[in-house]
Amino acid sequence: MNQLWVLIGAFSYEFRMQIRRRAVWITLILIALLMSLLLGQAPEFHKSLVSLNNYPLLTVITVWTNIINAVLPIGVGVLLADRLPRDRRTRMDELFAALPGALSVRLIGKYLGSMFATLTPIFIFYTLGIGFILYQTHNVQAIPLALETFAVIVLPGILFIGAFSIACTAILWVPLYQFLFVGYWFWGNIFPNRVGIPTLSNTILTPIGSYISQGFFGINLFQVGSATPLQGIESLLLLPGISVLVMFALWKFLRWEEARQ
Repeated sequence: MNQLWVLIGAFSYEFRMQIRRRAVWITLILIALLMSLLLGQAPEFHKSLVSLNNYPLLTVITVWTNIINAVLPIGVGVLLADRLPRDRRTRMDELFAALPGALSVRLIGKYLGSMFATLTPIFIFYTLGIGFILYQTHNVQAIPLALETFAVIVLPGILFIGAFSIACTAILWVPLYQFLFVGYWFWGNIFPNRVGIPTLSNTILTPIGSYISQGFFGINLFQVGSATPLQGIESLLLLPGISVLVMFALWKFLRWEEARQ
């Protein structure tokens, strides 16, 4: 069988499975509502909403992209954590193993399909904000700039946490991983180094995209300091690169499990 069709089939199946889950929509809508309530408590946020034309369009869109990427990816990591265990629990992995198609191709389809399905509610919420910016500024350049900032700032981190969420639960209990992931998100992204606790925060390994945002667009919401464009490129390449390595390690582990059975 053509492996491309196997990939398309696996992607389509995983996308449809994940996007139909009520938990995906409920979880991400609740996180979005909570984030909106918190933003609503900030007087500066209200002032900026009614005066968007006073700021450069790219700055407005980049700030909105950073806000989206601050909290909503937590839902992605939590919701992707049960993909492999659910297939094992429902015996779907045995059915997939009996079908033609390489394990590596099916695994890529699972990873990309479930990840993009989980990302869909986030993108819809993001688009609503861009629609408001477009309404306020009457500048259609908001659309290509929004696509650019979303692809550059949000997607690398989503690829990163998606790979770890799918791979780590091959050996970890799902609720334990979800608990550790939520703690990691704040420890490894938002907590500044000066709090005295060792952290990956303020490094090019942060999937929150702070180095990319500061290096490419000059927007610093998470105390990065003065990140250079080169550091932004390093972060942009490193996050997807690590994702590939993690998925490769998962593929090797699953092949080893199959050989044992």
